[in-house]
Amino acid sequence: MESTTPESSQYQPSETRRNYLLLVAEGILFTVGLVFFDPNTVLPLLMERLTASAILVGVVGAIQPLSKGIIPILSGNWISSLEYKKRFLVAMMAAGRLPLWILGVSLILVPAASPFFWAILLLLVQTMFWFGDSAGDPAWMDMVGKSVQNDRRGRFFATRQVVGGLLSVAAGAAVAAILGTPALDFPVNYGVVITIGAFVYLGNIGTFVGLIERPSVTTQRLTVGALIRALPRYLKDNKVFSLTMVVLILFNMARLSLPFFIVFGRREFGLAESALAIIIPLQIAGRILGAIVWGYVGDRFGHQRAIASVVMTVAVPSAIAFAMGMLDPAIPAIVPFAILFFVLGLALEGWPPFINYMLDIVPARDRPLYAGLMGVGYVPAAVAPIIGGLMIQYWSYGGLFGVTTAVTVTGFFVALTLPSASRVRQRER
Repeated sequence: MESTTPESSQYQPSETRRNYLLLVAEGILFTVGLVFFDPNTVLPLLMERLTASAILVGVVGAIQPLSKGIIPILSGNWISSLEYKKRFLVAMMAAGRLPLWILGVSLILVPAASPFFWAILLLLVQTMFWFGDSAGDPAWMDMVGKSVQNDRRGRFFATRQVVGGLLSVAAGAAVAAILGTPALDFPVNYGVVITIGAFVYLGNIGTFVGLIERPSVTTQRLTVGALIRALPRYLKDNKVFSLTMVVLILFNMARLSLPFFIVFGRREFGLAESALAIIIPLQIAGRILGAIVWGYVGDRFGHQRAIASVVMTVAVPSAIAFAMGMLDPAIPAIVPFAILFFVLGLALEGWPPFINYMLDIVPARDRPLYAGLMGVGYVPAAVAPIIGGLMIQYWSYGGLFGVTTAVTVTGFFVALTLPSASRVRQRER
C-alpha cells in the first residue's frame, strides 16, 4: 500500500514554517471576510429585503453546496496530473473573490436599480465566489496535505478558526453597526459591508501567492467521460470513503433550513437587523469553540469521532427552531435565537474533521481525485435550500425544521459506524 503520510518531508523546515503560517493567515482572512458576505445571515437578509421570496432565499443557500458538489470533481481530476498546483490555486481563488468588488461598489454607486437586477447580480457574484473557491479546493487540500503533518492538522485548523473567529467578533459588530446606521440607506449599507469583505479577500488571495510548493505525486488525468465512468470505481474501491460521503450528505442536509433561520426570526418573531449585533458574535463564538473542540476530539480520539459529534450538533439548531414554532416562548425571542446561532456556529466548523479523515484514509497519489470526490457529499445538499424554500411556501416552517432534524439525527447514527483511520490502514496492508 502507498503511504498516506503527507509529503511534508520534501520541504525545508523554514519552508514548512512559511507555508504553515501563510495557510493559517489564509484561513483567518477567509473567516473574517466571510462575515461581510455570510450566506447564513447577510445574504439571506439582503435577498429577502430585495424580493421577499423564500424560494430565492433558498437559491442563495443552494449555490455553495452546488459548487462544492460538482466543481471539485472536475478540478481534482484536472490537477491530478500537475506536479505543481499553486498557479491553478491562485487563479481560481482570484477569479472567485475579485467579483465581490463589482457587487459592493455597484450597490453603493447605483442604489436605485431594480431590486431584481440586484438579486440577479447577487446570485451571479455569489456563484463566481463559490465556484472559484470550490475549483481551488483540491489544490488547497493537496497543499495542506504536503505542508502540514497529519498529527498537527487538528491544531492547524483550530488555530485558523480560533484567531479568525476572535477577529470576526469585531467584524460582526461592524456589520451590525453599518446595517443599522441611519445615514446609510438600503441597499447602500449592504454595499459598504460587501466592499469591506472584498478588501479583506485581497489579502486572502495574497497568502496563496506567497506559498512555496514542492512537486506532488501525480496520476494520469482522465477525460470527462472516463472520469464519470471511473467515479463508481473509486467509490467502490474505498468503502470507508463512500460511507463517509453518506455521512457528509446527511450532515449537509441541514442546509434545508440553514438560510431560513434568520428569515424565520425576522418574519415570525420580529427580529430587527440590529439583532445581528448579538447573533453574529455568538455564531462566531460558537465557531471558535467548535474549532477548538473538533480539533481536540479529532487529534485525541480520532477524526471519525469528531465527525459523529459534529453531525449530532448540526441537528440542534433545527430542533430549537422547531420547538419555537410549536411553543410560545415565555422569554424574549432573541434568547433562543442566540442559542440557536451559537450552536450553529459550532456545527459550521464541522468540515475539518471530514477533510482530515479523508487525508488519512486515501493514498497520497489519489488525494486530488478523492478531494474532488468529496463533492459527492454536497450534491444533494445543492437542492436542499430550494426544497426548504418550497416547503415554507407551500407547507410551514415547522414542517421544514422537523424534517431537517430527523435527517441530521439519522446522519449521527450512521457516523457512529465509521472506523478509525488506523484500522483502515491496517486492513489495506
